[in-house]
Amino acid sequence: MERSKEKKYDIVTNPNGRRILVLNRMLEVDKVTEIHDEDFDATFISVAHRAYEENRLGVRWVSPVRSRKCFLKPLFVTNSLEEEFNLYGTIVDGFCSTPFDAGFTDRIEQIYANISRFNITRELSKLDESTAKNLTNFVKYDLSRGHLTYTNAAIRGLSKGFSADFLSWYGNEESLQIDDRVKYAKMMEELGYAERVKHIERVHTCPKCGDGHLLFIECCPKCGSSNIHQEGIIHHFRCANLSPESTYQWDGELRCPKCKKVLRHIGVDYDRPASAHHCNECENTFINTTMKVFCSHCHHTCTPDELLPLDIYEYRITEKGIHAFMNDEALLEITSEDIFSGHCSYEVFTSTITTFASMPAYSDHLLLIFRYKYSGVVRDWRLMDIVRSFLSHIVTFKVTSHLGEIYTMTLLPKEDLQIEAPRLREIVDQLFEEYKERDDTFDFKFLNEYVFDRDLLKAEEFIYRIGQKAESNTPIGKNDF
Repeated sequence: MERSKEKKYDIVTNPNGRRILVLNRMLEVDKVTEIHDEDFDATFISVAHRAYEENRLGVRWVSPVRSRKCFLKPLFVTNSLEEEFNLYGTIVDGFCSTPFDAGFTDRIEQIYANISRFNITRELSKLDESTAKNLTNFVKYDLSRGHLTYTNAAIRGLSKGFSADFLSWYGNEESLQIDDRVKYAKMMEELGYAERVKHIERVHTCPKCGDGHLLFIECCPKCGSSNIHQEGIIHHFRCANLSPESTYQWDGELRCPKCKKVLRHIGVDYDRPASAHHCNECENTFINTTMKVFCSHCHHTCTPDELLPLDIYEYRITEKGIHAFMNDEALLEITSEDIFSGHCSYEVFTSTITTFASMPAYSDHLLLIFRYKYSGVVRDWRLMDIVRSFLSHIVTFKVTSHLGEIYTMTLLPKEDLQIEAPRLREIVDQLFEEYKERDDTFDFKFLNEYVFDRDLLKAEEFIYRIGQKAESNTPIGKNDF
């Protein structure tokens, strides 16, 4: 195949009549107006950059789980990237030298056979709207690749070190980590969409933030310093003296500090039955060190006994789960089971209020919303840092940004409002302060607190009041309209 180097892309047809979009440059296909969804059946990246992140970004731009035009379509890349992507085998369908390679051609047919077999609709749920929609896209992708089981495997860079294969695909696990993955697995079981196949591993996580990036540090049991060194203990047979080797050092020889005899032959004059540690800070000598654990995410320090255990399992999607994901029943069920977790768009934020108002299970609950003004550049994905920190305090939480303001939403039992509202406000303020320390362009100001009791007000009226940016700091009720 001859290809002009000046062309950004070509569309070629393989022996089976499948049209292949061949990218000669890294392109964000969704933003290329002359390329339409119906123009191609699969994608082949024929170019490789020197920088790994450039290649990674190019793949994400045509991702079968991120791109609207490329959703579920087979994706192959040039052989020259095979070694570079060997740690991330799930991000592409394969490697080949040309779009006509037999492996590429056969794999395309397998993927479309799976799409037909499971009756998967190729309509991408908009990413970043909600965790449930993201997960629905991932499951559809997994099934299109013929994967009915997903195994939690060790993945470098993830907060807990483990992630289901389809959750590790596109490199932004930020939006799917910590409590989201744990709650998702539980919901899949409870709804009958997945079943456990086997236990993989038990890992331990930070008791404060739930992260698994932990440093284990040996330290002195007396002062807690890690400035320690280890040395052997010498036992002198003749006088039974037992002390660190440093106490025997004398003019280049070993001399007993107790009886002053020179030790010449190990096994005859002495032996080394054990070793000891010496603290360079407090001069303490001890046999066993103590261990402290430092969390690299939240900088919390604890003991190993305080770590939280987390069991990792392999799951299999059930027949019920397959049908539920194919007709988007799963999306509705998962959303209704847990609609109060994570970052979302402002539209989804307000629709959550409407959903809450129609759920009988929450008739004795309220929604507490804090509204903040912010300055600086705050990208939506950065808000996930705040979300993850907040989830370590309370799991029913949503956050969104809209027109220079940030809104947080918390679900509370009615009887807890008076006690919990001040506590939660303090937590959110502290999290913003911590975020401000990491980004000196960011600043914030608390504007208002809203309380939605569906017994007092309709959801649409409550949403309207928030949209009007009311300045009153009192709870909203009937008398406000």
